[in-house]
Amino acid sequence: MARPFAGFRYTDNMRKEVIDMLIDLNRKFYDNFAETFATSRGKSEPGLERVLQDVYPGSHVLDLGCGQGRVAALLPPGCAYVGVDFSQEMLRQARQRSPADRDAHFVVANLLDRGWPTLVCGEFTWIVLRAVLHHIPGKENRQNLLKQAADLLSPTGRLVLANWQFMEVPRLRRRILDWEAFQLTAADVEPGDHLLDWRRDGHGLRYVHWVDEAETLALAAAAGLKVEALFRADGHQNNLTLYAVLCP
Repeated sequence: MARPFAGFRYTDNMRKEVIDMLIDLNRKFYDNFAETFATSRGKSEPGLERVLQDVYPGSHVLDLGCGQGRVAALLPPGCAYVGVDFSQEMLRQARQRSPADRDAHFVVANLLDRGWPTLVCGEFTWIVLRAVLHHIPGKENRQNLLKQAADLLSPTGRLVLANWQFMEVPRLRRRILDWEAFQLTAADVEPGDHLLDWRRDGHGLRYVHWVDEAETLALAAAAGLKVEALFRADGHQNNLTLYAVLCP
């Protein structure tokens, strides 16, 4: 099994020790609550199914921040799938849930490490970043990650961004805590960064950044990608997730 690289290279103004703290916070959260989190999310979501219906058999799919591997289970037969995540426990869930007839491979890596693309091979016809950019601290780090992903995309490929719109849902906004609960202050983080509470099978904390429509469009432009589709879906009011389908 591949191991995460040592020696991260950060380009943001946010202090390195703060970024390390936030990444470690999220890794511990997903390792500690992997099974509970995977079960709470179900097998699919309408927006995800809408996007993946355009994936044709035989596609090469890269799933960055794959979590419990929902994307792998929704692909048509014959696809080659690579899932990348920083949580060993989430990857264990993904392997257990992956259909036996899927050509699926899983890699553990921290996506803030500039070397992660060397752990995957070739071009991909589909690259999915679902619920991952909002866990990347620092605007420039999010830009760099998306550019690295775009460089792995085939000339006719598609890249999917899907980010949690928790600030638009009142019940989710109520989960936001003051940064003092994690021994930080608002001055330590960037605008749009939040600390969210989790209370299912125990108590946990997560770092989440609100990637809204404006940031989504800016990220796409900085990566040299065009917006093919932009829509909201999922949740009781079809506004839980912002999806963007991007192309070279």
